[in-house]
Amino acid sequence: MAITYYLLQIPPFLLFLLLVCVGGIFAGLTTFLFRKFIRVKILRSHNEVTGFLFLSIASFYALLLSFVVLLVWEQLNETRGNVSKEGSSAVGLYRDIKFYPDTLESKELIIVYLDFVYKVINEEFPNMKRMQSSRKATESFNNVFYKMEHLNPKNPYQIQLVAEMFNHLNELATYRGLRITSMETEISPPLWLPMIFGAIITIVCSILLDIEHSGMHMTLNALLGVVIGMFFFIIILLDHPFSGTDGIKPKSYEQIFTMEKWAKENLKNRNEK
Repeated sequence: MAITYYLLQIPPFLLFLLLVCVGGIFAGLTTFLFRKFIRVKILRSHNEVTGFLFLSIASFYALLLSFVVLLVWEQLNETRGNVSKEGSSAVGLYRDIKFYPDTLESKELIIVYLDFVYKVINEEFPNMKRMQSSRKATESFNNVFYKMEHLNPKNPYQIQLVAEMFNHLNELATYRGLRITSMETEISPPLWLPMIFGAIITIVCSILLDIEHSGMHMTLNALLGVVIGMFFFIIILLDHPFSGTDGIKPKSYEQIFTMEKWAKENLKNRNEK
């Protein structure tokens, strides 16, 4: 489990302040210490070369960070798309089961299916937030397959309905599998090494620039550290789509319970009339 997961347990605003402060203080403080204790007389004569080197390194480092941000952004969008499709299949399957002819098998099926939905909302997604799987949700999902296989359609219309239900169920299984797999999709730890060392090298090159005004030099380098910290914040925030306060939520599954509540209210109103 990557350290970025533990960082996501910090509220986003505090995490943002932490990263930009660490980046800014590190860059500004190292610049201050370098100018105070290290005297390099050749800096001014080589300032043009140092500036060119700094520009080259900073450009390549910015390209690296942009690539990583694009990578995690695409992974997040793909995961959100799969979760959305899973939710649509879950809602569609609920409607198919709900409006299937009233039989003993269909009543048992809706009970088992709602039990699966409940476990997804209250156990599977909270577990995924902690980067853990849910055995109970998987077993409950298997029970849905079992109950559906024991439906006994008695006419062509019911046979068509059961076929449509299996279609939604298989789609749900596919997108649920993709969602569970994406839980472990994160930036490889070795990839953090060039990002961290790249930040250090970029700041060191900015320190070696010969700027006459020390206060201006420290301020500019501190701002550079703040910008790097903001990039790290974006990467960490997008790296785990189900973790943190802004993680993906099971909204479609929650909608199923809302629809079930509305159905019971409508049935109650009809009985009262």
